[in-house]
Amino acid sequence: MRIDDNLEITEFVEKPTDPEVIQGLAVGESVRNKMHDPGTKDYCLASMGIYVFNAKTLIAALATDTTDFGKEIIPGLLGKEKMCSYVFDEYWEDIGTVKAFFDANLSLTDEVPPFNFFDEEAKIYTRARLLPASKLNSCKVNRSVVSDGCIVTNGCLDRCSLGVRSVVHSGANLKDVVMLGADSYETVEELSENVAVGRPAIGVGPGSVVKHAILDKNVRIGRNVVLDPTGLPDHFGEGVDLAIRDGVLIVCKNVVVPDDFVLKG
Repeated sequence: MRIDDNLEITEFVEKPTDPEVIQGLAVGESVRNKMHDPGTKDYCLASMGIYVFNAKTLIAALATDTTDFGKEIIPGLLGKEKMCSYVFDEYWEDIGTVKAFFDANLSLTDEVPPFNFFDEEAKIYTRARLLPASKLNSCKVNRSVVSDGCIVTNGCLDRCSLGVRSVVHSGANLKDVVMLGADSYETVEELSENVAVGRPAIGVGPGSVVKHAILDKNVRIGRNVVLDPTGLPDHFGEGVDLAIRDGVLIVCKNVVVPDDFVLKG
């Protein structure tokens, strides 16, 4: 987009590919002076997809056949409504692909991550769930982030991000895994029912190995399972509950992976 010295938007182009158009949208000195770290490179302003609308204006804009903000609604308002921008050049990631989502999550396990969650001057507050502290019982952990209420027993976590209420059972090995956790804990009665019907408990089962994967919420991975997409083709498993996208294995929400199942290249 192009903006004037008052930060008002004067031009908006959705995903341009013509180098001349892109170069023509490069920011000037007035915008560079508003950047946190302008450096010496040329820049264009890209929409982060975060909008604040006057309610009346938004209702009017949506009262048409147009639905796409970047392609239709924002360009359609140019010259009709006052639109201003906010110049932001600090940490931000587009997680619109599986690989981007995967990499953004695992980058937070780096020794010095690209985003600082520990900045006392800019605190990050998450939703208050009032969960118990996580329990790590006889584990080997390397460069991992573990959210509230997790239970990991005699396991190995290597560059992993565990969401709330993640359960990793005895002897499991996780490497390069984003695990989104669970909506609730299973009760003693539910765990007994699992045994009776031969269903794995929520979480990663004993002795299982999971690599380079995203485990969605409430997955049930049985014992001695192997999930490793290395060497397997992309888009493997089209339309099923286990799939590979951008080289990342995805176990979809609520999926049950039976004992001794092996997916390996």
